[in-house]
Order: sequence, then structure tokens, then C-alpha cells
Amino acid sequence: MSTFPPLPGYTLFPPAEGVRAVREGPDPAELALRESEAYFRSLVENARDVIHVINADGTTRYITPSVRHLLGYAPEELIGGTALDLVHPDDREEATAALRLDRYAPGAGRGLEFRMGHRDGSWRIFEGVGTNLIDDPTVRGVIVNARDITGRKRAEEETARLASFPRGTPSPILECDATGAIRYANPAAEHAMRELGVDSARLLLPEDHPRIVRRALESGAGVRDVEVGVGGRVLAWLYHPQPALGAVHLFGEDVTERKQAAARLFHDAMHDALTGLPNRPFFMQRLTAALVRHERGETTAPAVLFLDLDRFKVVNDSLGHHVGDELLVAVAERLRGCVREQDTVARFGGDEFAVLMEELEGPACAARVAERIAVAVAAPVNLSGYEVFTGASVGIALANGARDRPEYLLRNADMAMYRAKGAGGARYELFDRAMHAQALARLQMETDLRRALGRGEFILHYQPIIALSSGRIIGVEALCRWQHPQQGLIAPGDFIATAEETGVIVPLGEWVLEEACARLAEWRREFAHARIAMSVNLSARQFAHAGLVSHIRGTLAASGLNPRHLKLELTESVLVEGGGSAGALLGELKALGIDLQLDDFGTGYSSLAYLHRFPIAALKIDRSFVSGMEADNAAAQLVRTIVGMARGLRLRVTAEGVETAAQLAQVRDAGCDFAQGFLISPPLDAPSMRALLAADPRWR
Repeated sequence: MSTFPPLPGYTLFPPAEGVRAVREGPDPAELALRESEAYFRSLVENARDVIHVINADGTTRYITPSVRHLLGYAPEELIGGTALDLVHPDDREEATAALRLDRYAPGAGRGLEFRMGHRDGSWRIFEGVGTNLIDDPTVRGVIVNARDITGRKRAEEETARLASFPRGTPSPILECDATGAIRYANPAAEHAMRELGVDSARLLLPEDHPRIVRRALESGAGVRDVEVGVGGRVLAWLYHPQPALGAVHLFGEDVTERKQAAARLFHDAMHDALTGLPNRPFFMQRLTAALVRHERGETTAPAVLFLDLDRFKVVNDSLGHHVGDELLVAVAERLRGCVREQDTVARFGGDEFAVLMEELEGPACAARVAERIAVAVAAPVNLSGYEVFTGASVGIALANGARDRPEYLLRNADMAMYRAKGAGGARYELFDRAMHAQALARLQMETDLRRALGRGEFILHYQPIIALSSGRIIGVEALCRWQHPQQGLIAPGDFIATAEETGVIVPLGEWVLEEACARLAEWRREFAHARIAMSVNLSARQFAHAGLVSHIRGTLAASGLNPRHLKLELTESVLVEGGGSAGALLGELKALGIDLQLDDFGTGYSSLAYLHRFPIAALKIDRSFVSGMEADNAAAQLVRTIVGMARGLRLRVTAEGVETAAQLAQVRDAGCDFAQGFLISPPLDAPSMRALLAADPRWR
């Protein structure tokens, strides 16, 4: 048992040696002293605070029994030890300074907060005041009265912590300790738990929540946008470290609608709005990934099928864009039905589609799919009351090495598709290296074409047209030739299609018209007897050019040529591609006084309809019919039928491609008005044509 020190104002004397205590009766003064001592002892030993008597050397002389309850130690374990042994290391320096000050300043000292260690390893917070009674002979020490304020401090911290959270916020807020254990959840978090059907706030957090908490506390930086899917919703958490509290505050937000909106935007950005198919960017991503897998040896060579619808423009222009859109949707569905689930079908825009196929056994597998596509697309489809037919030209390209790039593979499939379309359409072609070489040659031709006009490399040749009634020349057809500096004279069949595709045909056609009109005006002035006209071909690109009529008007004015002496030849394909505006444009040309002729009659789509709808003055029977007249009575009968029909429509008829005397006699007998061909004369350069006009020959 600890020895209670003498109370101030009292001196306790032990019994003197050899003196026998003799008590004859209670001494009133002694009784009062004992009662007072017992009273104060009871107060001290039953105090809830710790009363600590510290010797001048800093050791503990006495400590109240309350230390057992507050810190888990028996008083006798602490008496004789250093008084500050239980003080937290971080608080020890300040406590030592306070005790030192108390030793040298008599009376009550200043208050101090400090932590003391409990036997169980925890720390308790105390508020203490020291009183220096070292000079008091009855005490000779510093009395420290320490009160446990742990509960109060925790309450203050809790109040401060709760005050740091926004009030009334609809967003979930949590507080976690350094281990990730949840210490607090605000009402919004509890509401979210009920709404999402979970019984623990931990279920609102990611699986690696403890790791994120440690990361936030160690770095001192917040961790943003930690997303968790719960009950069909998406919560995004912000981890905000609170080092002073040894905690992390989590601020949650329901981002479900935002994620759904972002997903819709991404889907729309990667898909075609009309058909719902992936678009070009999506397809290229898939193709890039497929080539990477192939390069790693994970898959066989992927294949790209590139397809373009045949005659789609005819449908669009004749039946309207809404029917064209319906056709595209129908084609998309048919394409889906032709491929496997893992294949990618995409629409690139317009009437272009692409298919990506992986894990193929070889080119034959891709070819079989292309055949299925061709058959499926060719089947008629009923759209808005119309039975519509179309076809698909398909190009196939297979990856063949580690150096394949997505754009190259797509380019190769595109080249193969154009080969299929050039062969008549409704078929497929497999890419080969020769196509690439041809494409490079075509590219070089495009470059040379663009330069040729400025360099004056084009010339005109003229083929005479005779009247079968008189045998005299009544007109010439202007035919363009390219005098290439390296390749020599290039016929129109070798470059006109490229000029049409590149748009060079427009300025080239304008030059042809200007040169032909100027030349004819010159010849008519020189040869009064030569009552001839000039025939000039118009391509589809020229016909669609907005400035066509104004340019023709200006050219006629500049040359002084009478519009009646200019004949414009158009093929049926030009009228088809001209769509609904073709009739109005032909009307403008007719109003200028120009004769319009339908070239290559009989090889197009629906010639009779065009003869009825448009202001055509003449037609030219295609050379394929004329060349067959000698050996095929059916061909001869067909020519006579065409002439008879033209007579009924008051149209003049020219027979093209007359190469033999027999053919000349046959077309004359069939009733044709005019003829041209190599029998009469091949195309001639300007000087030779001038000489022929001067000779004024006759053909019988």
C-alpha cells in the first residue's frame, strides 16, 4: 500500500523507542486530527482525477489509486519511477519544460494537455495543472492534478469533423480511417444504400478501396473518378485525404446518366446513323487490332471486303433519297446475314460498305462470302411500293505480312472493287500486285493529265460525217488526242475515263469546245461550199457542271459560230446521271439553237423513254449494231427498226462505225440519214481535215 504523505499543517510522529504508549482515553485533538486525515485520504484515494506527487528529482513519490482505472496500472508499479515515463514521446518535451517551470515557480503552474499511455497500448488525453510545493516541508514536491479528457476531445474532434462535411448535400459522403474502415456515412450515403439495396456502405466502394485509401494518405493528394457499378448505377468517388484526422473523406456522385450519355455519344460517333452499322473510324480501329493480332501470330490473315452498290445513283435520283435510304438499310441487313457474328460490317458513307473477316481458312473463304453478298444484294427489294434492283461490286484484299497497314489493306480492297465495277459490276475481284502497279500508273496519268492542259499537250482530230443522200461531208466530230511527251499519241479511250474521275474533264471539255468552235468557224469562212456542223461530246461530269450553259454561250459568241452549226452528243448514261435536272438543262441548250444528239443509241438502259422525255434532235446508232449487219440479219433488222422508230419521232439518224462498203450500202438501204466510220475516213488532224474539205469528195 502506498504511504500517504503528511497533510499540510500536520506532523505525524512515530512512537519513540522505549516509550510505551499508554492511552487512558481518547484525546479530542487526536481524534479530530485522525478524522481530518481520514477525510482527506478518502477524498484523494477516491478522486476520479489522477493526483501525482513528484519529487524534486522527477521521480514519483505518490499517485492516486485512480490511475488503475484510467491507465491500467497499480500505483505501486509507478512509485519510484520517472514521472514522465507514461507521457507520449511527442508530448514529453513540452511536459518536461512545464514540470521544470513548476519546480522553479512556487504556487500553481500553467495548464497543459498531454497524452499518457494505457497498459493496453492506447493513448489517453489528459489535462493537467502542476502546483509547486517543493519548499513546503510537509510535501517537498510538485503536485500534478491530471484529468482524463479523452472523451471530451473525441467529442470535439467529432464535432469538428462533422462540421467539415457539407450539410444537406444530396451526394453520399463517407469517412474512412487509415485502414479503409468506414467511420461515418452521411444521410445521403445511407439513402443510397437503401436505394441500391445494400446493407453496408462498403458495398458502395471498389474492391481495392483499402489500397486507394493508403495511396491517398501517403501521397497527400486526392484520387478522382474511382467508379463503381452497384445495382445498375455507377457511382464515382473522390478520395480526399485528411492527414490531421488520420482519415480520408470520400465524396460520391451518381454518374449513371452522364456515363450513359457519354456511351451514346461514343456509339453515335462510331456508328452510321442511318443503318446502325459501324462507321469508318470504328472499322479502322477493328482492322488495326486485327492486324496486330495477326502479326503476333494469334490469328490467321484477316480479309477486307470493300463493296460499292451498282446503279445506286439511278435509284436515288429517280425514286428519291428516301427510297435510296431505305435501300441502304435493306442492304445493311442483307450484309449482316451474309457474315459471321464475329465479323464487322461497316458503312463508309454513300453506297460504300466494308466487311472485316478474321480467322479465315484462306482466300477461298473470303470469295465465298463475296459471292453470298453479290447474290443477296442482287435480289429485288420492295421499297415504298417500288421493286428495286441493285448489285454490288466487291473487292477483296487479304493481309499477307507483318508490314500490312490498315489503310493499305483498305486501299487494296478498294482497287479490287474498282476492277470489279469496271468489269461490269455485280461481281467480286481479289486484289493482286498488278492492280497496285496499275493504280500507280493511273496516279501518274492523273498527275500528267493535270499538267497536260497547261502545257498544250492536247490536240483535236476530226472525223467526217457524210450525208448518205449526197455522199458529201456535212459535219465532223471533234475527237480529243493527248500528245504525251514520253508515250506519244494517246487515244481518248485511254485517258477520258481518268479525266472524268479526276474532274480534269471539265476544263479539258471547255478547251475542246472552244477549239472545235473556233476551227469550224475558220473552215466555214474559208470554204463557202462546206455547209458543215461540228459535233462535240459532253461527258457526265461536264453535263453536271454548273457553268456549262454559260460557257457554251460565251464560246459561241467568241468564235462567231451560229449555234445551229454546233451539235452536242450525249450518251444515255449522261442523261441517267443527270437525274431530274437533265430535262431543264437540255431545254436551256435547245433554246440556244443547238441540236442535241443521243450517242451510242441502243447500248443504254431505257432509250425510248429518253427520246420521249428530252428534246433530242438526232440519234447515233452504236457501232456494235452496224458491225453485225453483214453477218446477222437480226442486227440488220434491228437497225431498220431503230430507223423506223426515229422517223416516227422525226429524229435524224447517223450510223457509226461504218467500215466496209457493204455496211455503207446496208445503212443507206435501212434509211439512215448520215454515216461515219473508217470506210469514209479515220479521224484526221486539222491540216488533213482542211485538205479533205478543200477536195470536197463524194462517197457512193
